[in-house]
Amino acid sequence: MNSKLGGIAGIFRRVRQVRETGLLFVLILLGIVLSFLTPVFFTGENFLNIFKQVTLVTIVACGQTFVLTSGGIDLSVGGILGLSSIIMAWTINHGMNTPGAIAVCLLFGTMVGITNGFLITKLRLPPFIITLGMASIAKGFVLVITKGYAIMLDNPFIIAIGQNSWGVFPVMVIFLPIVVIIAHWVYNYTIFGNRVKSIGGNETAARLSGINVKNNKIFTYALCGFLCGLAGLIITGRLNSGNPNAGTNFDMNSIGAVIVGGTSLSGGSGTIIGTMLGALLMGVISNGLVLLGVNMYWQTVATGAIIIVVCALDSFSQRKGDAYA
Repeated sequence: MNSKLGGIAGIFRRVRQVRETGLLFVLILLGIVLSFLTPVFFTGENFLNIFKQVTLVTIVACGQTFVLTSGGIDLSVGGILGLSSIIMAWTINHGMNTPGAIAVCLLFGTMVGITNGFLITKLRLPPFIITLGMASIAKGFVLVITKGYAIMLDNPFIIAIGQNSWGVFPVMVIFLPIVVIIAHWVYNYTIFGNRVKSIGGNETAARLSGINVKNNKIFTYALCGFLCGLAGLIITGRLNSGNPNAGTNFDMNSIGAVIVGGTSLSGGSGTIIGTMLGALLMGVISNGLVLLGVNMYWQTVATGAIIIVVCALDSFSQRKGDAYA
């Protein structure tokens, strides 16, 4: 009997030490509270709205997870997303076929990511400076191309990606599990994922062990850029246009989702599933505040405060888990 109880206690200790467990508990608790405060929250339609809201942030945040784990940061994700969307809408309106425009969108996001990685590794400048500058360049080009006006789109395939549904599931939401599953596999079960963690944990040791730090960092930013391009493709269909404001807030929201999800700002460790849960938590908070009629200005304050509280609780949980180890 004692051995069985000990085995059960060991299982609970391991579950408690999993980063995502505390975040999932907070999500469930928050959902229960909101379901009592507003009956509209616990409905299938509202849940689908939440998933549509968090899909794009999660896709971008998956790329941001790789970057932060490697010890970097990408403040240009919103700019890349917005400019990729604008370029795709512009090329379609100027006669390019749909597959070619999609390829240009994804390739452009990837190339900007490669440029970020190249400048960071070759010029040896802080990622914060390079990506902040790239964000400004991207947003500047958006305004140069659009003159501040949306580029309207009349393409049934692109619009279907952003607005149509397969059964009850919006097409855009289907991208969420696909990206998360692939990113989770790459992050945890490939040589590249292990190298990214090694570089973020101790770059000097990684270099001495034979890892090509520069190439892996460049590939990390390229992956992030590709996912920004994918998000740009989806948001173009959702907005039915290339909108110059499409990339607004993605920089901080993606970083917030990654940090709340448990990825270390200092690099070396992280979790894709945690990133998804972090994005969901932020989406549930935002959705709940809207349903409760909270003023939009206070919504931003409340979201930031809850992010700090969640990070503090997660840190406390990790320290307590280490004490039980």
